[in-house]
Amino acid sequence: MFSLMANCCNWLKRWREPSRKVTLLMVGLDNAGKTATVRGIQGENPEDVAPTVGFSKVDLKQGKFEVTIFDLGGGKKIRGIWKNYYSETYGVVFVVDSSDVQRIEETKDIMAEVLRHPRIAGKPVLV
Repeated sequence: MFSLMANCCNWLKRWREPSRKVTLLMVGLDNAGKTATVRGIQGENPEDVAPTVGFSKVDLKQGKFEVTIFDLGGGKKIRGIWKNYYSETYGVVFVVDSSDVQRIEETKDIMAEVLRHPRIAGKPVLV
């Protein structure tokens, strides 16, 4: 009887605990593998991914965390919108295609620009 009561109390305690909402940004140059990375996180097949036009939003539940990932397009014309997401994000994942040696300098410059932004300061960044 005690075990049943303890299980019920534990269930009620877990049920009442609020979940924590976390927003992450997935950024990087076009064709770096951002969408493939998001698909891998979701447990989906990351092959045959079409380029992201604008952005896509993915909502995941991980334990007590409700995670929203904004997969932002990496083309030159769309990078200007990235800063609109900085203030509400918990952290940034900057995806680099290290096999694209012709774009390493551009990648370095764009990553430095992201890291210098005042709304990114103090937030975790995964490269």
